[in-house]
Amino acid sequence: MKKLLLLCTILAAVSCSPKIFSIVQIADAQLGFDAAVKGQEPGATYVNDLTYEKECLERAAESIRGLKPDMIVFTGDQIHRPLDQEQWDTFNNLLALLPSDCKVMHLPGNHDVLISDGKVDSTPFTSRYGSDRFVCNVGKICIIGINSNLIKYDDPAEEEQFQWLKTTLEQSDEKAVKVIFCHHPFFLTGIDEEDSYFPIQKTKRRRYFDLFAEYGVSAVFAGHRHDNSSGECKGIRMETATSVAYQIGEAKPSFRLISLSTRRSEVPVRYRMVEISQ
Repeated sequence: MKKLLLLCTILAAVSCSPKIFSIVQIADAQLGFDAAVKGQEPGATYVNDLTYEKECLERAAESIRGLKPDMIVFTGDQIHRPLDQEQWDTFNNLLALLPSDCKVMHLPGNHDVLISDGKVDSTPFTSRYGSDRFVCNVGKICIIGINSNLIKYDDPAEEEQFQWLKTTLEQSDEKAVKVIFCHHPFFLTGIDEEDSYFPIQKTKRRRYFDLFAEYGVSAVFAGHRHDNSSGECKGIRMETATSVAYQIGEAKPSFRLISLSTRRSEVPVRYRMVEISQ
């Protein structure tokens, strides 16, 4: 499947780079997950009730409007069933609640695409958002998003995306603050941890982190886990954000606020989880 390339260059009103650039990461809104869980209960009948995730996103949007970020990145699993038009329509209608003056980017999760026998069909996602990856350059800040489904599910297009990622990093400003967004974490706490459902395969992790280290990537931000986790390799943070809605672990519905700074006196990448109001 031919991959689309989205090159997003945001121009500042002045010629120099902005000193602080703020990003909100929203992971796993996954409209329909709560309904799917309830539908699996003994004697239950599935009802496509999206109320829980809808209310969580509404509360998150209210908080985000007060923060006034420069960008919002959805790191996959916008919905639960990739062919469910009602779920897509409800999710896209909720986007109108977000600040109208900030850029909103989307990346595909495993529930946004069709996966079969090592082949990822991203059409349900790309037909709505136009691309499965992006790069945004904001002065001396470089923000890259990739389709981690291609890596996790061994799609033949993974190598093409890897070469695109390598070229994108090669062409970035050597002194730029660089961060990566994706759906699947490369690991949860350590790069040599054993394979499990959530992270990228152990055999693939070092190839990517060697590339990230070569070009000075500061952090990778992912989701998929429906819980928070943190790790580090080669000085690069691997930060996994919990869902903004349905939880599997001990976390509460949250989104991540990230601040990227080009000021020499400040840490280039700072971040914290923000719990949504209940």
